[in-house]
Amino acid sequence: MELWQFYRILRRRKWLIIIGTIICVAIVGIINGTRVKKYEASTTIMEKLSNDDKVNIYNPAYAFQTDPRVRLANLAQLVSSDTVKRRSESTLSQLSLATDPAAIDGILQDMDVSPKLDTTMLQIRVVSENQLLAKTVADVVSKEFIAYYNELNYGGAAKAKQFIEGELPKAAKRLKQIRLELRSFKQANGVVMLDQQTNMLLQEMTQNNIALAQYQVQMNQAGARMQGLEQKLKDFPETRMVSKVISANPNWQSLQAELGKQQMELQKMLRGRTEEHPEVKALRRQVEETQRQLKDTATTIFNSESQASNPIRDTVTQQYVQALVDYAAGRAAVASSSATVNQIQPKLDTLPEKEMRLAQLTLDEESAKNTYQLLQQKLDEAAIKEKEAENSNTIQVVDPATSKEADSRAGLKLILAILLAPIFCSGVAFLLNYLDNSVKTPNEVERLLELPVFAVVPLAGSHILLDKKSLPAVDSSYQMLSTNLWFGNSEMIGHTVLFASAEPDCGRSVTAANLAITLAKDGARVIIVDSDMRQPSQHTIFKVDNSAGLSNVLAGQLPLKDALKPTTQTDLLLLPSGPLPTNPVRLLRSPEMQKFVSEINELADYVVFDSPAGITFADATLLAALVKNVVIVYAAGTVPRGADAEFRTRLEQVDANVLGVVLNMVSPEDSHGFHHFRVGYEELMKDSKGSIATADRMLHGINDDQAEKTKKDS
Repeated sequence: MELWQFYRILRRRKWLIIIGTIICVAIVGIINGTRVKKYEASTTIMEKLSNDDKVNIYNPAYAFQTDPRVRLANLAQLVSSDTVKRRSESTLSQLSLATDPAAIDGILQDMDVSPKLDTTMLQIRVVSENQLLAKTVADVVSKEFIAYYNELNYGGAAKAKQFIEGELPKAAKRLKQIRLELRSFKQANGVVMLDQQTNMLLQEMTQNNIALAQYQVQMNQAGARMQGLEQKLKDFPETRMVSKVISANPNWQSLQAELGKQQMELQKMLRGRTEEHPEVKALRRQVEETQRQLKDTATTIFNSESQASNPIRDTVTQQYVQALVDYAAGRAAVASSSATVNQIQPKLDTLPEKEMRLAQLTLDEESAKNTYQLLQQKLDEAAIKEKEAENSNTIQVVDPATSKEADSRAGLKLILAILLAPIFCSGVAFLLNYLDNSVKTPNEVERLLELPVFAVVPLAGSHILLDKKSLPAVDSSYQMLSTNLWFGNSEMIGHTVLFASAEPDCGRSVTAANLAITLAKDGARVIIVDSDMRQPSQHTIFKVDNSAGLSNVLAGQLPLKDALKPTTQTDLLLLPSGPLPTNPVRLLRSPEMQKFVSEINELADYVVFDSPAGITFADATLLAALVKNVVIVYAAGTVPRGADAEFRTRLEQVDANVLGVVLNMVSPEDSHGFHHFRVGYEELMKDSKGSIATADRMLHGINDDQAEKTKKDS
């Protein structure tokens, strides 16, 4: 397709492009104008690594291998985790903010966490219609993330401290109770001396009880860590998505190509056949079935998907395994110590009753004291570890939350709408042109009807050349038609010519009237016969009485010369249709009609016949058989539905002499002649009617003397 054709397509649908652009820009403007004002709050956090890069959330060996971008991506995933969101939502619900919980949940779900460009920092960004709420949400999320991060790294120390704080009062109470019992026993029985063997058994029993208590504390600490880590393992998936490759579905592409072929074949078939043709119906069903399959087929498919293990879950798993090992070791040690205690206990049972009771109370006191001291020592150690975790400051807030009005980019959207809307509408115009199979240009008419185009008449409504203000382009079109008809005299049978068309509303009557006027202006004697006895219009065009006309002549009620009516144009007579008969076909097939055609052929240089639609009535075919010379009028922009080919076949069956085609109602963008006429000659042709008449005679190749001589000879 050449560049000028693209230009004509855009020019033809310029209003579509203009109106579509205005609508798109108006929609963007309305959206910008009605947009609810929103505020954006953001805070920046950074992970502070120690010099040896020891951060518990990553395995030490793994930390050296982790790409900083992957590390930031893992932290961003942690900030966006459901655990942090739930904790943030719970904290926000406790604040005195009159906000719907659903609104808070929506803000958290739309929260954006992304690394800052070329840094090792994360930016947490939230958007809300409430400026204070946006800032508060950003602060709360950063604090809850820091707390959750520290729990993942130092959660074991907190769990151990919590367990020891619960057991220490119990140990103190037991020690106090045993001391009271020992004091009461000594007061009641006096001081009882224990021999050396009993002291050795008591010391051995005390040491094993101390060891048993230590192992039980270690086992309970490991169990507490295991419970916390089990809960954390549920918050992290085993793997995370690394990459996903999506490609077009070959089945969808195949169906799309098949649908295009079927639609093209359907359009070709409709040029020569109707919708009721069996082959057209079958192909239409194939198109519908292909469209259904295309609708049910996905446009894309997943080609490949790669996943990698989640490093945060791996670290927590390692901590859980270590806690499990510690728990198993403590459990084994407790079992071993319990076995040793059970071996010593029978030996103590053989002592005398008072000695045995004293030894038992002494042993219980020593064991309870050691257990209390051990718990106190472990509590101090856990407190020190927790304090170290609080002071580590692994995650730091670089920029506290600040709020500002969210950038809606209204100006950019409006500029993009102004720039892209014409491009989009132009694409729609090209698509409509591609789908449009109507005949618009002379070349297309010649390919369709296999006839030469005598003239191309521009789209100008029902324009009559009798009007004082006639359009120069229309004048030139009918001058071209009269010239081609004049050159076609050698091919004409007689002086009569019938203007016909397959379909109605093609402008036959106006075309016939304007040609008759143009021939009369050229100096020829012209008679126009309104043989359309279905919907006659020539008497309306020329403003004459239709009370008597062709129907009266054919019925023998009126002589031909009395039925002819003069018009305002010199040398132009009109024979109106007269009263409409009940059966026009009967009159047209009568011998009187044959006699009428022969008689009127001798009265003028040109006799122009008007007719009804040829595909609807048989009138045009009967007239073509009598008049012989036929000019087909075709309306531009009409989709070929097979009527023209059928009408052409009827004309061939009656041996009509089809001279050519008049392409009527042509858009200026579809004709080369109109473009050059408008550019180079329109203003010149408007200067004077005298110069137009002179140009017409020069175009036809005759002068005033030759016209007068031709008139006398006729």
